[in-house]
Amino acid sequence: MKRSSKRTIVAIVLGAALVVALGAFVISGDIGEPEVPDGDVAFVEDAPEGGITDEEFQTALEQAAFNLQLQDVPPQDDPQYEQVSQAAISNAIQTRWVKGEAQDRGITVDDRDVDQALDSIIKDQLGGQKGYETFLQDSPFDEEAVRDVAELTAISDRLQEEAVPQDNPPEVSDSQVQDYYDTHVDQFQTPETRDVRVILNPDEAKVQAAIDELGSAPTPQDWERAAKKYSTDDATKNDGGLRQDVAEGQNEPALDDAIFSAEQGEVVGPITGDSGSYVIQVEQITPASTSPLDEVSDQIRQTLQQGIQAQQVENFRTDFIDKWTTRTFCTEDVMVDLCGNAPPAPDACTVDDDSEREQADPTALDAGCPAPVPPRSVVNPGTGQVFPGEQIPALPQGPIKQQPQAAPTGLPPGATPIGPGGAPAPPTGTAPPG
Repeated sequence: MKRSSKRTIVAIVLGAALVVALGAFVISGDIGEPEVPDGDVAFVEDAPEGGITDEEFQTALEQAAFNLQLQDVPPQDDPQYEQVSQAAISNAIQTRWVKGEAQDRGITVDDRDVDQALDSIIKDQLGGQKGYETFLQDSPFDEEAVRDVAELTAISDRLQEEAVPQDNPPEVSDSQVQDYYDTHVDQFQTPETRDVRVILNPDEAKVQAAIDELGSAPTPQDWERAAKKYSTDDATKNDGGLRQDVAEGQNEPALDDAIFSAEQGEVVGPITGDSGSYVIQVEQITPASTSPLDEVSDQIRQTLQQGIQAQQVENFRTDFIDKWTTRTFCTEDVMVDLCGNAPPAPDACTVDDDSEREQADPTALDAGCPAPVPPRSVVNPGTGQVFPGEQIPALPQGPIKQQPQAAPTGLPPGATPIGPGGAPAPPTGTAPPG
């Protein structure tokens, strides 16, 4: 097994990270936190084995360096050391969070659950038993460490089942389905299409000759002869110039206008376009149609259910991060945003008092300060109703000086991959949200 392929343990240990961006959840240090016990670099209150020892941290550093495809842990004065250190302590903290949440909820897993998760890791992540043995030889992970990952995976699966119960989809009423259909009726509309015969030639005189040969009521055989003789459109010249199921907007403007303004059976041309001259005849018109509600109600119901599940996941994620951040304390050497005693974020505005304005450069003074609360989006007329899992459609409001921080993504390590809108990937055969 190549070294790069063995790195797939990243997806197990760090790939389903609980936190990508936690700036919005940083808790200031004045919450009366206890000190980290001697010999520990961090600890998580109310979590099993909540203390993270320096020895454990050193092992986590080796594993993090391996996951980041580094040969060894960089020295502390190396710029890469901070990245390795943050990955190591974050993974150790998140492990406590997951186990602590499971303990709070009374969730337990047995040896059979762990064995199943381990078998899946060996088969899907490490290429089978032989790959697993090679991985153990070439990595800082031993059998106990990989089994710990398997246990964490099993616990994470149980946590996700509580966050979004797959065997009990949320209730969606008929009136909600009707409201969604009425609001999104354009999604269930099929536009008008036309079957049209076309002859294209850069030489308008040849197009006129084709028109003369076709006459006012040409047959398909007439079109076959004329297209082979005069058309330069290689895609259709051998099919009598026939283009089927043409929708508005698929051709250059001059041709598009002619196709959708012509009467069925009418020979129209010559038409001058960017590609040359055309003669056309609309052979068939398929009117626009709208799928009735009874044909799409199941699809809509699934969409709304998955939107509700997306909200459930987001609520679970937000509460989880907020809860366990306030219980996590770190020494200064390993401080990350997951720690409740992390210092507050830097002042977003450096010109909001007299002393700062006196020292600020003119550019900063002109820029001013961002609004303390991002302005609420202006909603397009007729789109005020937002359904579960949907984003509010907003109108442009000019330059935005400060973007809101990214929402955290992912569930505990080992959880099912996150799909559109933050929801777990939908089961096979279900419609995607929205």
